[in-house]
Amino acid sequence: MVSSITWGFLLLAGLCSQVPGSLRRSKPAIYKPPRFFSIAPRLDNFTFKLYHELAYQSKNNIIFSPVSIALAFLMLSLGTKGDTHTQILWGIDYKFKKPPMAEIHKGLAHLLEILNQPGDQIQRTTSTMLFLDKRLKHAHKFLDNVKRLYHSKAFSVNFRDTEEAKKEINDQIKVETQGKIVAVVEKLDRDTAFALVNYMIYEGKGRTTRLSWFCPFSLAVTF
Repeated sequence: MVSSITWGFLLLAGLCSQVPGSLRRSKPAIYKPPRFFSIAPRLDNFTFKLYHELAYQSKNNIIFSPVSIALAFLMLSLGTKGDTHTQILWGIDYKFKKPPMAEIHKGLAHLLEILNQPGDQIQRTTSTMLFLDKRLKHAHKFLDNVKRLYHSKAFSVNFRDTEEAKKEINDQIKVETQGKIVAVVEKLDRDTAFALVNYMIYEGKGRTTRLSWFCPFSLAVTF
């Protein structure tokens, strides 16, 4: 009589003979990091440098979006050349040739896409609008690049008429944010040629009508 151990070996041999390909080594999957990984180290450096500078100059609480500030400078760099272009990049810690500027813009654009993806409880919305003076010439390439890379909206305004320009900017922002942000611009200079407005909105979803914070914001020191 065949022992149970013998039957076990026969069963194992039968299973192995049915799947000869399972013993082959498969090629390891090649990990391809997301595009925004290329900008993360220097964005971190810029964030901490800016934080230390703001904290040193302020005696009160501070809140800022390093992504929004870096975005403003990188968008501005699209319309500059020479020393001005170099100094803008130095200001946000992008002073080296690697990664290439095209990859930096693509990385930040990818990061913005991720930030705008809906979450289970929180919806983040961030966007940028450009307002250019009607007197500016030869800005078509700059606008095309900004729209192509960051999907930003651009508007032409007459900054010489400061009151009308202020009203137009505030009206556009109010429409864009569905009334959540109003009167963001209080004063304009007649010599203004270019205005860049970036906003970020946090909203609770579903039953989460209010965001949950570790400590509630004090209305007296929030604006």
